[in-house]
Amino acid sequence: ELIALAIGRELLFPLLGTQYWRGIETFWNKVQEAVPNGVFDHYARFRKTIHVFGSPSKSYEEHAGTLKTINRAILEHRVVEIEYEAVGKPVSTRRVEPYGLAVYQSSIYVIAAAEEVEDPAERLRHWKLDRFRHAKALDEYFKPDPNVDLSEHLGKSIGIFSGDDATLVKIRVGERAAAWVREDPWHPEQKIDPQDDGSAILVVPASHPRELLPKVLSLGADAEVLEPDSFRLAVAEAVAQMASHYDATQPADS
Repeated sequence: ELIALAIGRELLFPLLGTQYWRGIETFWNKVQEAVPNGVFDHYARFRKTIHVFGSPSKSYEEHAGTLKTINRAILEHRVVEIEYEAVGKPVSTRRVEPYGLAVYQSSIYVIAAAEEVEDPAERLRHWKLDRFRHAKALDEYFKPDPNVDLSEHLGKSIGIFSGDDATLVKIRVGERAAAWVREDPWHPEQKIDPQDDGSAILVVPASHPRELLPKVLSLGADAEVLEPDSFRLAVAEAVAQMASHYDATQPADS
């Protein structure tokens, strides 16, 4: 049990600097104090045989106040005014209606509706906490949409891109790539249809080409997006741009 708790604690390193991490540390310290020395020494010997890595070192200490404000607004259904700096764009002031939080690949996201968007299918957005410059809970309240199910919403796609309706993407993968995707699934609802030549057709839901792009490119020539055309074109454009950087007739810039 101690080893399981220790592994779980290390997997939650992305929460460093948040109130959640303080709770984790407080609980872990209480566990260590409650366990007899002999038992803890036995745990320590076995713990050295298991290593947890792969989670980037990151801290949300600078965003602790913002996270506290967001949490309070989620519980009280309060509108939040935020200053948000998306990548490559200037800081903008937005009003959002927060529903919950998501931790994805070492980053925290705020799942909130954009107040100015009227279409229910497009309102929920995923706002990366790293990009918040300020957040203020207003004395204004919103009525949560009873049809919003965050577990269902987040489970529709392979990544963190927002989108109410995921697109089923069909990808031809080679024999080796098919084995890798079986070992490390991209999505719980993916389907792999083996072909006579040893390849397979992978069908997986995705909300945006950009969330699928790094996974497809990681398989190199062992993967080809077949449909829809928008996803295939996005991969083709990325491959063409990459190829232009590696023109064999041109030396790299010194």
